[in-house]
Amino acid sequence: MARLSEKHQFILYALYKYLTSINRRFENEPLEASMMKIDFIKLLLDLKIVEKSERALYKNLEILQEERYIKYEAHFLKLTNKGLKQILRIEDKMLPFWKLWEQINKGDIKLLKAVQSYFK
Repeated sequence: MARLSEKHQFILYALYKYLTSINRRFENEPLEASMMKIDFIKLLLDLKIVEKSERALYKNLEILQEERYIKYEAHFLKLTNKGLKQILRIEDKMLPFWKLWEQINKGDIKLLKAVQSYFK
């Protein structure tokens, strides 16, 4: 098994985050949202977060499917257990960056001494 490229990891993570966000609506219901391949590809293209063609994205989803990170069931994309484990690895790597980002945005960083400012 080859290591997933950053592009494949990004697509896998994007699918996970999107499915997670739309499934929040159904937390208290016996429902689960899913997404068709073409709709997910159009979402990525519309958001302009990838610089790939529709065909290249479709091929990347096929590779993720062949490697068993996702499955295509009844015309809908779903994450496999292997895909979820990969997501956890991605989140573990990203966690320090998120914590830093949150602290900076909240203004929680304590300065040891006054910050010096100057004119540009």
